[in-house]
Amino acid sequence: MYREYLPKDLEVMKKVGERVRFLREGKGMSQQELALEADIPKTQVGRVERAENNTSLVTLNRIADALEVPLSSLFLFGE
Repeated sequence: MYREYLPKDLEVMKKVGERVRFLREGKGMSQQELALEADIPKTQVGRVERAENNTSLVTLNRIADALEVPLSSLFLFGE
């Protein structure tokens, strides 16, 4: 059964999205460039960055690979 996201769920989605945006912009990449490198739709990059969906680990791993960072770095929120 579908369950609404809890506030802490939404917070982690937001933090991961912010981290993806931070790393992407730090590399001087556009959302389109990241999408091409990660082999995902550009709209997916935007949805991740805006915390509009609970993306899969596979997608996050592709994003991390495209950004040339370890997957774990997407979860370094205090950095």
